[in-house]
Amino acid sequence: MPEQHEQDAEIKMLIQTIDDDPDRLHLDHTASVQRLIELGLPAAMAVLDLLNATDSLTRLRAQRVLEGVVMQLHGWTPGRGYADSEGQGKTLSLLKANGDYQADAPPRKRRKAIEKWQRWLEVQMK
Repeated sequence: MPEQHEQDAEIKMLIQTIDDDPDRLHLDHTASVQRLIELGLPAAMAVLDLLNATDSLTRLRAQRVLEGVVMQLHGWTPGRGYADSEGQGKTLSLLKANGDYQADAPPRKRRKAIEKWQRWLEVQMK
């Protein structure tokens, strides 16, 4: 499947550039963060290791990817918001159910959340 291979290669490149050229007003956003969000579940799976990176901004950018993918799954679109009133509630419930990951949380808490996300993403991608 050439398309899958191309997407995998793009995700790998975006992971490598996730910290490049941050938005001056929003340091947690880069072009790579935005594109990873657009790529959905495979990109969310790919950033899991970055959720425990040494650099706190790298962790925060990976968190934004994960949050953005979940938001998209529940009907959120940039510039418009959620498609219906339930979307935000579903997003918040899922984020909380999977450990309420926070980039600035202690390592042990981050690891527990990452494990929950790993299991959830594996089920979603089957």
